[in-house]
Amino acid sequence: QSSGGGGTTTPPTTPPTTGPTTPPAGGTCTATYAEGQKWTDRFNGQVTVTGAGNWVVTVTLRSPQRVTATWNAQTSWDSTGLVMTARPNGSGNVFGFTVQHGGNWAWPSLSCRTA
Repeated sequence: QSSGGGGTTTPPTTPPTTGPTTPPAGGTCTATYAEGQKWTDRFNGQVTVTGAGNWVVTVTLRSPQRVTATWNAQTSWDSTGLVMTARPNGSGNVFGFTVQHGGNWAWPSLSCRTA
């Protein structure tokens, strides 16, 4: 009987690491959304940020949604009222908000960058 082909397998080589090991300004972080309590007219969401301590998270709602409360972040809004920018306020890397959904139950979209 034949045992088939043989040979050796060489693992791929990894290029040497050079340069700084810290991310450059405007580096990356990850913002993860978790659904919270729900009511007939609103829902809570919680965002956990990993990868950076000095982060900026952009939360984009879907019309006609509006945020009625926020906690554990410093927040600001664009002129449409649909884009919230959240920054750390000294309460850690988890923040939350209440969305009055107006019939649109879709979760907001998130993007994260370092400040």
